[in-house]
Amino acid sequence: MAERTTDQAVQSIERALTVLETLGRYPQGIGVTELAHCVGLHKSTVHRLLSTLMTIGYVEQDKDTERYRLGIKVLGLGLEVLNNLDFRKEAIPYMKELVEISRETVQLAVLDDGEMVVVERDHSPETIIVNMGLRGAVHCTAEGKALIAFLTPEQITRLLDKHPLAQYTVNTITDINNLLAHLEKVRNQGYAINAEELAEGLRSVAAPVFDHTGRVIASISISGPTSRLTLERLARLVTVLKEACGSVSARLGYRPQVVGDR
Repeated sequence: MAERTTDQAVQSIERALTVLETLGRYPQGIGVTELAHCVGLHKSTVHRLLSTLMTIGYVEQDKDTERYRLGIKVLGLGLEVLNNLDFRKEAIPYMKELVEISRETVQLAVLDDGEMVVVERDHSPETIIVNMGLRGAVHCTAEGKALIAFLTPEQITRLLDKHPLAQYTVNTITDINNLLAHLEKVRNQGYAINAEELAEGLRSVAAPVFDHTGRVIASISISGPTSRLTLERLARLVTVLKEACGSVSARLGYRPQVVGDR
């Protein structure tokens, strides 16, 4: 008897989850008859499930249309999951893939007090290892430019007021207006390149990682010596890098805006 009761409880849970998943596909709500047809259950069974889910806040009903939709409590659960995700843990498998593909050093960086800070690094398997610091200026690193490109011009200017645009090589951008124009290009193309702007003989490319709110929380880069990382090769690696960053962002709940979305 106990086993039968357990089976019934499991079945009820499975049906309730199916109902919730189906409601998620109907943000404007759905009637009980149509919902019952979608989930393949009797209307009375679906009505009982909906009543229980409404009681505990996971489902709401529009009083005017009598349509059912997900309740705000579901959003709370989703946000808890997203807030508890460790973006470093999510990024590491993709970083390892990028190292295998590029044979170069891959870094995960964040913005901290106006500087780029490396929080994870997977070294190149090649014999030449480029010595890179854990902190760096944002205006002359691919990681830094990818991190700040999606800020407003006012935010960028305030950030750089505390960190003057020091010149490291002849390629370093030291004029704020030129940098803002450059960052607009970075934002439009979705990636940034460091073309020997921090150190001669070093190139890198970086793309942003977004969280579920659409905010850039990190960037992932591929770096190496110019002898291996030619501009032509760098251009080929952009595609796989952006795909990796897109996958990490998706794991964090990011949904890109599509033309026509409201």
